[in-house]
Amino acid sequence: MQLPLFVYGTLRDPDLLTGVLGRPLRGEAMHAARAPGFRAVPYPGRIYPALVRAPGAAAEGLLLTDLTPFERDLLDAFEGEEYRRTTIAAVLADEPELHEADAYIPAMSVADTGEDWLLADWQRLHKPRVLGAEAAGAAEIRLKLIAVRPN
Repeated sequence: MQLPLFVYGTLRDPDLLTGVLGRPLRGEAMHAARAPGFRAVPYPGRIYPALVRAPGAAAEGLLLTDLTPFERDLLDAFEGEEYRRTTIAAVLADEPELHEADAYIPAMSVADTGEDWLLADWQRLHKPRVLGAEAAGAAEIRLKLIAVRPN
């Protein structure tokens, strides 16, 4: 069984997520959630975040439940060498129980600086400048994946 994917950074932006996947996700496939014991902090030298362990904190995000295996491969390639997909616990906004979910955590050690990475800041400061390039990069990855595996 495929776990839902917990996203906490730029993939929470509906325009970016649509650009990367090449399709919009249905509203019922995206659920407000948080990851207890984690915080989204600025990834050093980048405009996107890193998910780091932070006892007592809870990173805000979304659980994505309608991704195909092809889209998982696409997201793995999109996240690149800087992240690795691993299983964490997440809580839906309207439920107290923990759910297992995949999440992209940094491949290198990133310190919890206590500074939260905020999607609204990224949307205001960077989104207009990078959205087209991110979508184009994901489209190129999609074409390469299609060439080596079925949809």
